[in-house]
Amino acid sequence: MRKRKLGLAGLILLLILTGCGNPAQETASSAENDAPEETKQESGEEEENGSGVEMTTWRESVQKMFEDPYGDYSETGGEIAFLTDGSVEDGGYNEAVFNGVRMYALGAGTSFSYYHADPNAPESYGEMIQRAVEDNAGLVVCAGDLFGKAVGALQETYPQTSFLLVDAVPHDEEGEELSPAQNVHCILFHEEQAGYLAGYMAVWEGYRNLGFIGGREEPAVLRYGYGYLQGIDAAAKDLSLDDVTVNYWYADTYAADIAVRERADGWYENGTQIIFACGGGLYESVLEAAENQDGLMIGVDVDQCRVSDRVLTSAVKNIGPAVTDALDEYYAAGGWSEEDAGQVRRYGVQDGCAAIPVVDTEWRFKEIPTTHFFEIYKQMKRGDRGVSDAIEAPPQVAVAVNFE
Repeated sequence: MRKRKLGLAGLILLLILTGCGNPAQETASSAENDAPEETKQESGEEEENGSGVEMTTWRESVQKMFEDPYGDYSETGGEIAFLTDGSVEDGGYNEAVFNGVRMYALGAGTSFSYYHADPNAPESYGEMIQRAVEDNAGLVVCAGDLFGKAVGALQETYPQTSFLLVDAVPHDEEGEELSPAQNVHCILFHEEQAGYLAGYMAVWEGYRNLGFIGGREEPAVLRYGYGYLQGIDAAAKDLSLDDVTVNYWYADTYAADIAVRERADGWYENGTQIIFACGGGLYESVLEAAENQDGLMIGVDVDQCRVSDRVLTSAVKNIGPAVTDALDEYYAAGGWSEEDAGQVRRYGVQDGCAAIPVVDTEWRFKEIPTTHFFEIYKQMKRGDRGVSDAIEAPPQVAVAVNFE
């Protein structure tokens, strides 16, 4: 399989929007932190007083790239149409996909728009695809497994329209996978690798009673959860522990919900120390419970440490850079190339697209130096530490797991 390299836009998104980094960046950061205090103060004085020019942060500079001075964004009818069943400003998954779309579109001067499907109306997924096609979209970007059925039903109906399907593959009414048509390209991720790292580091940090609350039992959520269990189990083995337990439950929703908050409340009250909240907006309910019960949370998809100091870390997949990369490949080739047309590509550790945040966020682990994380990460990248991506059944682990 061809090895992809993320382009400039992808690298910027990787660093800024998700917070994932690499050992070289971490070394540079450490060197800066080790500088003498006098040097730091002098540097700060120069920045504040030397030129009299107002300084902007790297993040602020990058955010300026999302400004739209030429009006490339359209209410409807963009060349690139992004279809979602959530908010494009959710601070998480949907926003990450949309950032990938608009980063490419604004850089290339390509018109773009977005459409909302109703998660409570299954027929709306296909209707939104039809609407985007009628509005003359050349490339339709669909995010999430629920779009898999709609694309499966319509991919051959609209052969003149290209589709980028993120976190899904086409499937039929019964959920059986279909071969993507030549006008379809699919992006998947090794979520199990990110889940593994989050679980492993949480146990190494000292947590022994952990939890997982997933949205729906869909492939991406299953991979996150099963990787999380494997990471917890591996850390318990590496530390020779026999007292690690995990509560595990699917909420059947991606929204903030009182049932989720009550379940998380109960777990925290009964000794659960940290819960991996895996599924869209349901993290809001887990976070509310964590704040009520003095618990901690692990975020998902993007770096959610900025949401609250209750978030220890996040299992992230670099969605934006992968989307930007795919769009760049598509337009460079004038359509899906032979290597992409009808193909499914999965991004993970090998591509810098599965990790926990290290750069551009506060490292909140107190017992683990970043050097230990990078050692585990390098072992995974070399293939010395494997993580199964099987989702047919939960992984066989030695730690006690309470499936509810």
